[in-house]
Amino acid sequence: MDVKTVGVVGTGVIGASWTAFYLARGFDVRATDPADGAEGRLRELVASYWPTLEKLGLSSTASQKRLTFSKNVTEVLSGVDFVQENGPERLDLKRQLIASIDAAIPDHAIIATSSSGILISSIQDAAKHPERVVLGHPFSPPHIIPLVEVLGGKLTSPDAVARTIAFYASIGKKPIHIHREIKGHITNRLQAALWQEALWLVEQGIASVADIDTAISYGPGLRWGLLGPTRKRSPRPKSISSRIPSTKPCNNETKSLSA
Repeated sequence: MDVKTVGVVGTGVIGASWTAFYLARGFDVRATDPADGAEGRLRELVASYWPTLEKLGLSSTASQKRLTFSKNVTEVLSGVDFVQENGPERLDLKRQLIASIDAAIPDHAIIATSSSGILISSIQDAAKHPERVVLGHPFSPPHIIPLVEVLGGKLTSPDAVARTIAFYASIGKKPIHIHREIKGHITNRLQAALWQEALWLVEQGIASVADIDTAISYGPGLRWGLLGPTRKRSPRPKSISSRIPSTKPCNNETKSLSA
């Protein structure tokens, strides 16, 4: 997948972080957001992230000057090769955004939404080319954290998913492929399970918030960062779950927990 220009739609905290990342990787970035003062805030955020990105390592062609901004979606997205959508987590707005993006971009371009909870299948049919709409959910902040969750909806082509995964991997991201749609995707659901247990421990007076943070940060958190939570355990799901003490079942429909 030959990507030279990336479109970023929605330039709040996540959109600005994505913008900084793509600029640091040497892409031309064309950004849009309808909010008053959005361009100024975006450029300020990108500038504030830049010293960290310099420490992490910039592409030889990286430059903040490669950022173009316009409130005109059709104008700014003309000719882009990949779009990172970061609009509000509202179904009606997502559908409007997907439709307007799809109408503005070339046939070969892919639309990746950063949505933390909305199912792809519920928004992609707003596009005339729903087969190119995928999930590209980052772990916040995306200019620092490598993880991206990639998922196709009911109408997404396998080729679009494969090209998206390959693209993210080629620019230093760590993409994972979610095989089936579920609210909260993977990382938010794992976080929700851990948070539920942490809150229960605090409510029961078993440990303080500070000690729970220390327990994770200086114990399993360090090991998980190297090995993941399952590599040292049996690969059989039933064996894993049977070893975990149960308190209250984790709600299958995670509440609005975003990375």
